[in-house]
Amino acid sequence: MFSDLQLFGLGAATVVDTVLLVALIERPNRRHVTVWMLALTAAAWLWHAGSFVHTLLLESTHPWPLRVNSIAMTAMAIGLLLMPSSMLHGAIRLWHTGVEAKPRGDARYGLCYLPVLAWGPMARILLTHPSGEFLTLVAPFTTLYVAWLCATNLVAAATFWGLRRRVVLPQATSFFQGMAAMLCGLSVLAVFVIYVAIPTWPEQAEAWKLIVGLSPLLPALLFAYHVVWFRFVPLVLERTLVYGAVLVAVSLFHHLVLADFTNRLSEQLRVDFAIVEAILAAVLVLAYQPLRQRVAESLRYLLGTQVAGVREQTRQLATRMSEGTEQPVEQWLSTTTDAVRSLFGVEHASSWLFGEDDRVMHCSCRSGTPDWLESGEPTQDDGQECPSYEQAVALRRLLTETGGRLMTRRDTANHAALELLSATNSSTVIAIDHRDLRGLLVLGRKPFNQELDDEELSSLVLLTEQLAVTLRNARLQQDRLAAERRALREEKLSTLGLLASSIAHEIKNPLSSIRTISTVMAEDLGPDSPHAEDLRLIVSEIDRLAATTRQLLEFARPAPIASDLCVPRELLEQSLRILRLLAQQKGVRLETDFDDGAAAIHADPASLGEVFFNLLSNSIDAAAREGEAPAEPGSLTSPLSLSRLGESLALPTTGLVTVSSRHSANAVTILIRDSGPGLPPEVQEHLFEPFVTTKLDGTGLGLYIVGRRIRELGAEIRCESTPGCGTTFEIRLGRKPIAVIPTSTVQKVR
Repeated sequence: MFSDLQLFGLGAATVVDTVLLVALIERPNRRHVTVWMLALTAAAWLWHAGSFVHTLLLESTHPWPLRVNSIAMTAMAIGLLLMPSSMLHGAIRLWHTGVEAKPRGDARYGLCYLPVLAWGPMARILLTHPSGEFLTLVAPFTTLYVAWLCATNLVAAATFWGLRRRVVLPQATSFFQGMAAMLCGLSVLAVFVIYVAIPTWPEQAEAWKLIVGLSPLLPALLFAYHVVWFRFVPLVLERTLVYGAVLVAVSLFHHLVLADFTNRLSEQLRVDFAIVEAILAAVLVLAYQPLRQRVAESLRYLLGTQVAGVREQTRQLATRMSEGTEQPVEQWLSTTTDAVRSLFGVEHASSWLFGEDDRVMHCSCRSGTPDWLESGEPTQDDGQECPSYEQAVALRRLLTETGGRLMTRRDTANHAALELLSATNSSTVIAIDHRDLRGLLVLGRKPFNQELDDEELSSLVLLTEQLAVTLRNARLQQDRLAAERRALREEKLSTLGLLASSIAHEIKNPLSSIRTISTVMAEDLGPDSPHAEDLRLIVSEIDRLAATTRQLLEFARPAPIASDLCVPRELLEQSLRILRLLAQQKGVRLETDFDDGAAAIHADPASLGEVFFNLLSNSIDAAAREGEAPAEPGSLTSPLSLSRLGESLALPTTGLVTVSSRHSANAVTILIRDSGPGLPPEVQEHLFEPFVTTKLDGTGLGLYIVGRRIRELGAEIRCESTPGCGTTFEIRLGRKPIAVIPTSTVQKVR
């Protein structure tokens, strides 16, 4: 039994030395490792490994094991001679050069290793007596070695004691104090065991030899403890090395200590303890969460074929997200959502970005079979889809209530959350949260109803955080580019406005003179004159040019400095009275739907009246064309060109324009609807840009001036139009606009 414990102790010490030695020679650690540190660790490894092999083969009589035994004893001799020499080297080096890893070489340090030359005579004896016991064979050198060991240990201990306050390292004082005390103790232990314990208690000699043999492990453990816990030396210790050392130590302990005990129990009780051990190991794995995770991770890497690919794709996706923000937010959201769905093999993935009051700013949903599955057939049911808007809002609120950033079917104890996840066929919900960015990432289930494991969840959380940063940077980039475009456009428009103003002023007076002369000539000639129709056309064209001139002047007019208190309803009614005759001429019916009473706001009446007049006149023109095809996408051009943008106006048709007004304590909402042909989405994108129109005789400045005046008033305007179903303009005045418009009785304007 003692021989088994002896083998286990020496084997465990060899494993520890092996881990430290491999860690020191790893490429990332080489620049921090000194020669004496490597020599000391190698010496301890030679001593313990040689002692393990020597103890294992001590009773062997076959020639080959005896040959290996002699080699093991020579390795033990090298280790014994090298340990005190390298310890003395390290102490003197630290005293002179401190903790510098790669100091200038000095040949004088080689004097510390002169006692290693004694290995030659010792090796001659050990190689010629392969069946002998090590301490018996090296007995002639024992006294000299013990004297050398004690001298070097005491010098090193004194040096370390002096270094405890000179070296600036984490926990340097405790390390050097412990090392000095340990070296003194080891010297006393060696003298006591060799000269007192073994001669006095020869029957316990093997136990004392084991204690002395394991004693070099103590400084190594002290060094490893300070490296791992206090970063005493910036070494990278591979986790796999530690796991491997633990597995080897457990295997040695089981084979050398437990095996004999369980074998005896099996003979006495007639029970196969191998099965009992397997059951206990399985229970331990299932009961201890960290161990279960490590076993699952190992099995996944051992048996899985997709782990490496998923990890590499995760790295590539994170790299792409960190490379730049040139893509718009919606494109980033769509691309990343699709990549996440394919990467983690879920049935569907959806991402949402929310604004104030849970309004959806952007949304991207992807569903289908994961790309890396071999089967091309969908694994989801026909009815499975991404969550709806209401479900996404509910998931976000549940996640906010729990106070976390991650919610899974496996971890949540909230019954409402479980029901909602089941209703949406989802397994994981992650919050997208970065500064002012709020969103949600929802993932469906994996094939065969599997859940994402812990490693996949960790990778997903990191990807989500990277996505949040990328989306915010993309939004800032878009805002910056939009601001630059606005500044450039405003600069161009300012120059164009000055030019338009000067041109308008130059032609205004000549046009008035020409119109006056043409009118007088028409009156003098009378309606029966053959030139009457020509003069009427001249006056009509002059009126059209005068209207264009007025719009050019409005385009160049700066924003009003001060704002008065005005009532939007009164301005609307005034514009309706002016345009009533125009509506009748074009066969358009005007209807109003106003709240009782009136709300006053701070705004410039002239600017607001101009907005209402332009929108109403455009709506009347559009309603008069009810039944026509909408403008073709891409047909928008400058009105200054000679190309036609549509057909000539047909005979007046019956149309409808409805004006609604609602007010609350802090907002007024006005809607102007027409029953015209509507506008395609391509037209709506450029609706408020200058010199863009769909009308035959338009200048393209009306809606631009409307948008400009709305911005000057600090209000909002929105256009909703469906081809063939009319157009609606919504104006929100006040500090906090509202969008709810109750239904009320519609009154006709007479």
